[in-house]
Amino acid sequence: MKILLLSVHPPHGGGSAHSSQELACGLRSLGHEVLHIAPYKTATHLAQYPGLMWIQADFPGDLNISAQAQLDIDRQVQAAYLENGPFDIVILGRESFLWHLEAVRSVHRDKPVVLIVRGAYINSLAGSNSIDIAVKEQLLNLYRGCDKIVCIARHLATSINRVVGVNNTIFLPNPIHLPPFNPTTNLPAFNINSNYDRRQKEPIRLLMAAQLKARKKPLDAVEIVRILVSNGEDVHLTVCGDGPDRGEMLNRIHRYGLEKQIVLKGSVSRQQVLDCLNNVETVLLCSDNEGRPRVLQEAIAAGKGVVAYDNPGSREVVNEWLNQWPLGHLVPIGDILAASRAISDLAAYFRSKPDPLPPPQLPNPIEVLYQYESMLEDLKVRSTKPELGAIHR
Repeated sequence: MKILLLSVHPPHGGGSAHSSQELACGLRSLGHEVLHIAPYKTATHLAQYPGLMWIQADFPGDLNISAQAQLDIDRQVQAAYLENGPFDIVILGRESFLWHLEAVRSVHRDKPVVLIVRGAYINSLAGSNSIDIAVKEQLLNLYRGCDKIVCIARHLATSINRVVGVNNTIFLPNPIHLPPFNPTTNLPAFNINSNYDRRQKEPIRLLMAAQLKARKKPLDAVEIVRILVSNGEDVHLTVCGDGPDRGEMLNRIHRYGLEKQIVLKGSVSRQQVLDCLNNVETVLLCSDNEGRPRVLQEAIAAGKGVVAYDNPGSREVVNEWLNQWPLGHLVPIGDILAASRAISDLAAYFRSKPDPLPPPQLPNPIEVLYQYESMLEDLKVRSTKPELGAIHR
């Protein structure tokens, strides 16, 4: 098949960027031709390899898109399609690209368009009454204009069916390449040069890998560390990610005197995140909503503790992704006291020299890719049968 994927790509776009890249590369490995068109705002550390095309645009970070950004992306996507197409399938790699469905249809016509739902839009549409009615209705119509809606979590499929009112959804997880199992029960040496005296007890080592924006509640992480320090805990939090809340995080870190306890690494590569994951005992995620957070899947695969706010996406990973993860603690959204207690409880567990956990039985990404391939081939066959006509209507 010849596939156009319109989606984010590292280093832009958080976890969904890595998942989009893995999907594109995985489909190529199965013999399909995939053109991955990815927007960027600033040309820094842009990967270059066959099948990846960068376009410059001010792509949205919320439910709205500026007229200029929509025009810029529409124009560049249409030009790329006409130059490199036609394509059998177009995949919109996350919901923010719904805004470009009409532009895609103008060149792709009645051939299949697949939307991958990762949660950002539908979680807002399902849970907020403050969204402009006209914007909401426009988005719902765009969802309905897609031939297939792939939801990376089961709870997202339920929300799409309820809010959008369609029955063309399918649950397919991301084909994630997970890190190796490296449990923390043996507490490997804490690898930092100057913050701690190695002769003393190892500090509690935490990782938060998330964009620093309101939905991820990064300021709560600072407050959780403040509580742990006030309780006499020796704690160190590494934060991987960047965003609009970085300035306020730094202000609070300075105000509380936590410069030695919290390090903001900014936007880093996935390998750097995995290196940090390898050297901590617990992953902290304070999001108020999630699709199916890959950082929690990576944490469980690596055998780490998890403390997360109890939203449907995090709950699905901790309780249902494999089996219920015994080192997973879900706490009410915004309950920083409960989160600090959960971190302390896990720290006490790790230092009690428990029996090692067996490695979890992880999903095979190639099997997930075969499911994507089967779904896409079925759409292609259906769209070419004259008696079925245009499948998106």
